[in-house]
Amino acid sequence: MTEYVATIGACLSMVSNVPQVYKVRNPHSTSDLHSYTVILHGLSAAVWSIYGFLLGLYILGIESAIVAFLNILILAAIVRDRYINPPDT
Repeated sequence: MTEYVATIGACLSMVSNVPQVYKVRNPHSTSDLHSYTVILHGLSAAVWSIYGFLLGLYILGIESAIVAFLNILILAAIVRDRYINPPDT
């Protein structure tokens, strides 16, 4: 039973980040995102991933690694929009 609960929680956590990744595909769509929040969330997910793998909780480890990767994609879009291709002012 606990494995089902863990799997559902992991899926919900991953899916909650997908709309944000989809949104930032378009240039200049990251103006309402704070880079520190994205960095903190990504680091948190990476630490949870390490924790999961160290304890053999592979659902947690894999899910958190995917969430960390999604945050890297969001952060890359922020860098793209603010530093590489800033909007014309």
